[in-house]
Amino acid sequence: MATLHFDPAQLTAQDQSIYEAMVSQRKSQGATFGGPYDALMNHPALCEKIEALGYYLKFQGQLPRPVYQFVVLAVARDTKAAFEWSDHVDHAVAAGVPPDVIEALKARGIRDGAFPEPFQAAARVLQATLGWQTIPAGAQADAISRYGLKGFIEIVVLSGFYQMFSAINQGFDIS
Repeated sequence: MATLHFDPAQLTAQDQSIYEAMVSQRKSQGATFGGPYDALMNHPALCEKIEALGYYLKFQGQLPRPVYQFVVLAVARDTKAAFEWSDHVDHAVAAGVPPDVIEALKARGIRDGAFPEPFQAAARVLQATLGWQTIPAGAQADAISRYGLKGFIEIVVLSGFYQMFSAINQGFDIS
């Protein structure tokens, strides 16, 4: 596999500053900096941009935490991204995603599942985004009604963001 190793000692002074700022920012939220970010730090400027979006979505976004974690797990399940699943399942439980919802996602994904709200509206959006299809008007209206326009947009962006992370994790053999 194409595992990319990262050695902070090899960074230039400017890249070390980028790295330390990202580590510090995540640490301030009780989060670690590793996994796919280790591979991405081989391109610090790109890593910084990806982390900025990820940080915003995770810590400053509009979505309720249980819905955010539901989206991450749904994308991880659909893309077979074992790292993302294992990295987020405990966070999902801590955020209040019911164990039966997590088990249903694990067993069947979102395509065949009917989930209790507030998860079903997100699942309907994800059925489209994960299938690379246009979101049906009814699913869009329902999601906007439930999460607001910004929350709806965040679901779509989160779907793409974690699909990208699935590619990064699988491409660079992040385990």
